[in-house]
Amino acid sequence: MDIVEKVVNESIAAQNAAVDAIKKHRYEEFKLEHARPFVETVKKMEVHPDQSKEALDLYTQSLSIHYDTLCSLTDTITPIDTAFLEWQQTPVALEVMYGLDPDFRESVEEFTRAVDESEDIIGLEAMRIHCGFYGIISAKDFAAIPGSTFNVIAQVIARSDMAKKYKQAILSSKSWGLNTTYVFGDKFTAALGAGKTVAEAITIEQDWMKRAWLAPVKTQTEIMRSFGHSSYDIDKYFATYRKHFTPYIEAAHDAGVHIANIVMLPTHVGDVGHHIGPAYYNICKDEMAMQILQSVTDVTVNTLQQSLADGKLDSVYKMMNVATGASASAIAEILALDGFTVDMLINFLSRRFDNYVQKYPFTRPMVGELHINDFLDFASRGENINKPKTRGGTAKVGGVEINHEPIYTNDEINHPEKYAYPFCAVTTRATALMRFLDMPCLLAPEPPSITGMVNACALAADKPAAPIELCKNCATSRATPAQCAYCWAKNLKL
Repeated sequence: MDIVEKVVNESIAAQNAAVDAIKKHRYEEFKLEHARPFVETVKKMEVHPDQSKEALDLYTQSLSIHYDTLCSLTDTITPIDTAFLEWQQTPVALEVMYGLDPDFRESVEEFTRAVDESEDIIGLEAMRIHCGFYGIISAKDFAAIPGSTFNVIAQVIARSDMAKKYKQAILSSKSWGLNTTYVFGDKFTAALGAGKTVAEAITIEQDWMKRAWLAPVKTQTEIMRSFGHSSYDIDKYFATYRKHFTPYIEAAHDAGVHIANIVMLPTHVGDVGHHIGPAYYNICKDEMAMQILQSVTDVTVNTLQQSLADGKLDSVYKMMNVATGASASAIAEILALDGFTVDMLINFLSRRFDNYVQKYPFTRPMVGELHINDFLDFASRGENINKPKTRGGTAKVGGVEINHEPIYTNDEINHPEKYAYPFCAVTTRATALMRFLDMPCLLAPEPPSITGMVNACALAADKPAAPIELCKNCATSRATPAQCAYCWAKNLKL
C-alpha cells in the first residue's frame, strides 16, 4: 500500500474510534474497557517497507502496554487523575536511556548545571509568567513560544556544552514528549504565595526543573501524589510499564533510532482515559456539542478521503497539514454561523485572563490557558483559510478544497431552536463549540496528527522529529504582536 494511503486510513480510523467511543458511552461512567476499540485500531497500524518497525513500536507498543498496565490495576480513572496518564511514559524512556547511553546522562547533568547558572533567565521568565506579562500562554507547547516551559528550557540549554543530539533529546522530551507534569512557573508562584522571597522562589523553581530530568519517575510520582492521585497504584504502574516497554526502547536504540525520538514517541497515549474519558463524556452529553464534534470530524475525514482520491496528498506531512487545516476551517465556519470572529474571542479571553491573574495571583495553574491558546490558534488558522478570495472560490488548505457540507446537513447544528427560545437562538452553536475551549483535542484533531507524526518519524527514524523550529502564527499575536520578540520557536540555537 502507498505510504500516504496507509497513513490516511490509519488516521481516519483513529479519529473515528475515539469519536465513536464517546458517542456510544457518553451517558455512562467511564470504564477503561470503552477505549479498547481505539487500542485495537492502533495495534492494527502496519509497518511500511520504508519505515522503521522499532520507531513505530515506540508508539504502538507503548500505548498497548500502557492500556494493559492500567487495566491490570483498575477499571476506571477519576476525572482529576486523567491528567497524569500521558505524562508517565517519557520519564521511563529517559531513565532507560540513561542506562543505555551514559553520555546522555552526563549531558542531562550538564543541563542541570546550566539551570543552576541561569538565575537570570529563570528569574525573569518566572516573574513574567507569574505577572501575566505574555498574556494567554501555552505553557506546555511543542514550540518554543513565549511563556512556554519549552521556551525557558531552550534558553537555558543554549548555554550548555554538549553534543547536539543530546540537546535535541532534552528539548524533545519536553516538546512533543511529556517529561513529568512539571510546568515552569508553578513552583515560583506557589513559593511567593507561601511568603518566600523572590530569590528563594527562583531557587525552588530551579530545583524542580533539575529534578524533572535527574529523577523523572520519582518526580512524576511525587507530583501525582501531591494532587491526591487515587485511581491506581503509581509504583506498580511504573514498574510494570518499565518491565514490558524496556525491550522496545533497547531495540530502538540498537536500530539507530534518534534518541530525541526514543524519548518522545512513547508518550502519545492520551486517547486512553483522556480523550476517551470523563471530560469528553460530560461535554458531549449535550447533543449540540456531540454533533459539533461529529461534524468537524466528518469535514476532516471527507476532506482527507477526497484529496486522497484526487491524488492531492503527496506526503505524510501534507496529510497532516490538510487534516488540521480542514478541522480548523470547520471550527471557524461554526463560529461564523453565529456571527463570531476570532478577534472577538481573543479580546474576550484576554480580558478574562487579566482578571483571572488578579483574582488568583498565587493559585492559578500556569498550564490553565494551554487549550484556550490551542483553540484560538486553530480558529485563527481556520478563519484565514475561510476568508473569501478576491476572485471567489471555496476554502482550501495546501491546494485541497474543504467541503463544509457535514456542518450544513447536520440536523442538530441547523436547528438551534431546540436549545433556546426559537427566534433567539443566535449564539447556541458558537457557545456549544466553546464548551471545547478547555479541551479541543479531538477538534484539533489529535489522533490524525499523532498518527501522521508517528508514521513520518518512522520514515526517517534517524532524524529527530522534535524539536521543531517553526512559527505557529499564534492567534494572540494578532492582538499583541510585540510578543513575537520573545519567541524562540524559529531559532533554538542548537
